[in-house]
Amino acid sequence: MGKDLLFAIRTLRKSPGFTLMAVVALALGIGANTAIFSVVNSVMLSRLPFETPDRLAMVWEQSPRTKTNVVNPLNFMEWQDRNKSFDRIAAFIAFPLSLSGDGEPEQVDAMNVSSGFFEILGIQPIAGRWFTAQEDTPGNGNVAILSEGLWRRRYGADPHIVGRQVHVNNHPYTVVGVMPASFRFPMTKADVWIPTGMDRKMATRSGGRFLSTVARLRQGVSIASAQADMNVISNQLQQERPAFNSKWGITVVSLREQVVGDVRTPLYVLLGAVGLVLLIACANVANLMLMRAAGRGREIAIRAALGAGGLRIIRQLLVESTVLSLLGGAFGLIVGLWSIGALTAALPDSIAYVSLKTIRIDTTVFLFTLGVSIATGILFGMAPALKAARTDVQEALKSGGRGVASGRSFMRSTLVVAEVALSMILLVGAGLLIHSFARLASVDPGFDAPHVLTMQLATGGQFPNNQKFAEFNVRMLERVRTVPGVEAAGTSHFLPLGRIIPGTGLWRADRPTPAHGEEAMTEVLVVMPGYFAAMNIPLIRGRVFDDRDQAAQKPHLVVINQTLAKQFYPNEDPIGKPLAVQWAHEQTPYEISGVVGDVRQKALDTDPKPGVFISNLQEPSGPSNLVARTHGDPKLLAQAIQKEIHAINPDIPISGVETMDAYTYRRRSLRRASIRFC
Repeated sequence: MGKDLLFAIRTLRKSPGFTLMAVVALALGIGANTAIFSVVNSVMLSRLPFETPDRLAMVWEQSPRTKTNVVNPLNFMEWQDRNKSFDRIAAFIAFPLSLSGDGEPEQVDAMNVSSGFFEILGIQPIAGRWFTAQEDTPGNGNVAILSEGLWRRRYGADPHIVGRQVHVNNHPYTVVGVMPASFRFPMTKADVWIPTGMDRKMATRSGGRFLSTVARLRQGVSIASAQADMNVISNQLQQERPAFNSKWGITVVSLREQVVGDVRTPLYVLLGAVGLVLLIACANVANLMLMRAAGRGREIAIRAALGAGGLRIIRQLLVESTVLSLLGGAFGLIVGLWSIGALTAALPDSIAYVSLKTIRIDTTVFLFTLGVSIATGILFGMAPALKAARTDVQEALKSGGRGVASGRSFMRSTLVVAEVALSMILLVGAGLLIHSFARLASVDPGFDAPHVLTMQLATGGQFPNNQKFAEFNVRMLERVRTVPGVEAAGTSHFLPLGRIIPGTGLWRADRPTPAHGEEAMTEVLVVMPGYFAAMNIPLIRGRVFDDRDQAAQKPHLVVINQTLAKQFYPNEDPIGKPLAVQWAHEQTPYEISGVVGDVRQKALDTDPKPGVFISNLQEPSGPSNLVARTHGDPKLLAQAIQKEIHAINPDIPISGVETMDAYTYRRRSLRRASIRFC
């Protein structure tokens, strides 16, 4: 073997052109496989970075229409008291908040978490402690835990940070702990954690569903057993609160399944595609090896004449092909490392918790690449080796080397046919993907992105009541509209294509009220006057909100989209009709003032859903996303607009400043990794 290895190295060194072509082909194929496998390994094969992660589960409410739905606080507390399957179950909700003091005000991602959240995950803080049960009660929750990244960036890694006060939404909070940089709950991101501070009395008053929950299974309890246990609780809650829980169930899903469920198929499809690329590379190199073997017929014949058996010749040639593939694998690792950054940037939202720090070339990926390299060497080297082992020695010596070349057409033709077939599979798949991308690019989002600037305002906790918040919005928009170059401006609590938008039930108030659970569903956006003009959303009928529509006006107005108008009023004029929307606590019907064009709120590859718009002047609601349409380049007006906002309230952090063009392009790009063959 040692002699074979040295001879293989000398032989490849004497044929630099052949070696270079073969190594490049193999490096591309093996590199692509390495990059994709590194993602598959990190997302689907690696252990989740929590204590005994196989016992972690997510628990959701199950609506009459969807299997997983956010959770009502009172139902969550009943789950805590009644379940027999979980050691602990905790609730959380992600939201942005503002930090002030210690520098410029800043908006950061945060999470409200109930007691037990950190204990369930089992990750210890690097400083301080977790929240106590007492701190998760009303009036005792002014404590915070920071991420290591925020602690180092904003507070200079202050060793005395525990016990120090920070200002969260303009209120003082005491820091009790710092979580390590590696800690991140899947599908969320947070730099600050604060307690929910909710008791049963507050939960009873809360009529909506907005919590997510995570639980730790008791030792020996399976997901199926936990589901059966929660089904019993679900039936009890339906009987006890039929007006709220009728036809609503509970879904238990493992945390691993929650994380990878939506991306398993796209990743396996991608892994299969790069596997085909590697097979094509193998066929290419096998053809090169066959052509090269045609010129080595006399050498092989002499070896056979001197006593080398068929297995000995096969081993010699397989050693050569394996050395070649190992060279390709070494360069393939470099290609894989280079590709990981671009691949991670294209990951869909559902695995956004994965970062460049977790997707890497580790021991598992290295062993995978080594195994692929060796298998590849054997695969493309086998055909030339078998052909050489069957060489007719006398004929080869007489013909001066043409013996190996003779009769080679069938094997080479077979490789060419296989190569073309694999290439056609990839071409068809690529054509379908290009077609999908083209269709996605041509979809009308329902608004005009060019010349629009957007930014997010962290208004949470900045105002003592809704009236003050509404007054700020009016004054802020008045000043923004005076900036030279601004054509129109408004706000919305969620931007289009964000994949997150509140939903609720609705029905025609001039008809009998449907039974609970049978209401139609609608998307809900709370906007300020000027939003439709800034986004250039067309008005189909009636009128949109203006500054005359105030909170004292009864009934409150609602603007509906075209899809809802067609669904509810197919042969009628909806203007002036009463519409019941389960949004305000009063449950009074709204009056339809206008119909606007459809906007794709969740994604470009989903059809528009029924949607309603509520005036922020009548029912203020955050968060606030400012949109401003300009005459020229919107980026040139960003500083002037921020200056006008801070002239009213300098403590409001502003983040996410970008053009709507850039925002829309980024949202389109996020779909690349999850578009399936169609």
